[in-house]
Amino acid sequence: MSRSRLVSTLVLAGLVLSPLPGLAQGTTQTHTVKKGDTLWDLAQQYLGDPFKWPEIYRRNTATVQDPNLIYPDQVLVITGELVATPGTPKDSLGARAMPGAPVAPTAAAPGVPSAPQSGAAPERAGTPPSMTIFNPERFRTVRGARQSLVIGERPTTVRAGDYARAPFLWDEAGVTGTGKVGRAVSAQSVAPTRFDRPVQLFERVYVKVPANSAGAAKERFVAFRYGPTIAGEGRIVIPTGVFELQTAPQNGMGEAVLVAAYDNVLEGQELIPIDAAGMATGAPARVEFGLRTTVLWLSEEPVVPSLGQEMILAAGASDGLVPGDQVTLQMETGMDANGVPLPPGAVAVLQVTRVTTWGASAILIGQTEGVVKPGMAGRVTAKMP
Repeated sequence: MSRSRLVSTLVLAGLVLSPLPGLAQGTTQTHTVKKGDTLWDLAQQYLGDPFKWPEIYRRNTATVQDPNLIYPDQVLVITGELVATPGTPKDSLGARAMPGAPVAPTAAAPGVPSAPQSGAAPERAGTPPSMTIFNPERFRTVRGARQSLVIGERPTTVRAGDYARAPFLWDEAGVTGTGKVGRAVSAQSVAPTRFDRPVQLFERVYVKVPANSAGAAKERFVAFRYGPTIAGEGRIVIPTGVFELQTAPQNGMGEAVLVAAYDNVLEGQELIPIDAAGMATGAPARVEFGLRTTVLWLSEEPVVPSLGQEMILAAGASDGLVPGDQVTLQMETGMDANGVPLPPGAVAVLQVTRVTTWGASAILIGQTEGVVKPGMAGRVTAKMP
């Protein structure tokens, strides 16, 4: 055999016996960041789906503190053991266990070194990494600092006022078994006009109590009026104020005083018992790929909604929504030059305030760009425990 043929044979044998780069077992595929790289593009390049960028981010939390900011010459792990980050189900159980979920590993006894966890990222000594918008611990830290300046922690996630005044979706036939706002107890000092005179704050009126009322003094009722009916969805109920019963009712009638007013409270409006069952406590935790829903209706139909705007969402209690959940409204941004779908842009953040079988009430708590309008799609991005 000639020398050149022998060398060629040995080279080919070496290529067959040695593993190809990136395919060898036990190795990890990496990528050195170049100018212009994004996690979105790297997920498309290596994983075949740009929406899988969170997988790359979770594998590189020791290097990447903000997934929106990666820098040239950083070495990112593309494939390998998935490392959980604070806020994901794997390691958020350290503070609160969840039924049916795996139990977080316990710490070793003092003086006894703990066994290394297979595939776990080494813990870094010193101060924890800076918090980002993708890490719910950031919000807990900021909230804790805020609450240290006030006396006591806020008892509920949704403020009582936001819950009581929130318009909500009901059956198209309307609410049954309601009471009714009657005339004022004292004679009117102002002559009646062609306009209905609203009940004044702290004014005493006669009321017909709702059918399911306990009829006890200090019991509270919500006065309401009806909004539009949304075909196939339900009828909007708009609270106008809160009455507190002053005397035990006789023959279903009693005296009550108006203790809160959200709109004009008029004689003849209907009453329902106030319901505080949905006033959940705790803080919502970030979730990925949560429930999708749409905006059905905006209160007062504003041209440009602002913070505090109340609205109705299509998803309700049967879909798993609860007061305190957060929904991010999104807007499609089209495709890039290569025809790859761009990530949807966040327009606003809503907090669910009240939930019924037919839909959910929400309030606008954050806004970036764009206009919130009926028909806009959203996704649950934070869930209550």
